[in-house]
Amino acid sequence: MQNITSLCLCLLLLLACQPKQSDDSVRVLHQQAGLLLSLSPADAPVETPLLVKLVSQQPIVSISAELSGVSMYMGLIPLRFHKLSTPTRGGAEQWQAEFLLGACSDPAMLWQLNLTVQLADGRKLLINEQFNSSW
Repeated sequence: MQNITSLCLCLLLLLACQPKQSDDSVRVLHQQAGLLLSLSPADAPVETPLLVKLVSQQPIVSISAELSGVSMYMGLIPLRFHKLSTPTRGGAEQWQAEFLLGACSDPAMLWQLNLTVQLADGRKLLINEQFNSSW
């Protein structure tokens, strides 16, 4: 009986020490012809590295972006986008920014993401989207 108890305890410890599964879920924040803005993981957990990715069929010169709390003031979080070296299969450019969201008393905090995208043809796109974080 002691051997079975010891074996169960060892199995429980081994299962508890498994690495956390990565969350590859994606939430589309904005989509228009030739442009896709997404967030991953989709449920935007706080105090976890998050990625905002912008995929564009048009060449991009620069992106400026900031994030602010809507349901509670959390300051302004600047996002620094960098261009990924590998384009998509269709030749679209991919840009991404990694960031963290702070935890607050609201388990479903509402955030405002503001982007200004400068395209190579001179056009400037303003994208404003909201999403909720989780904890």
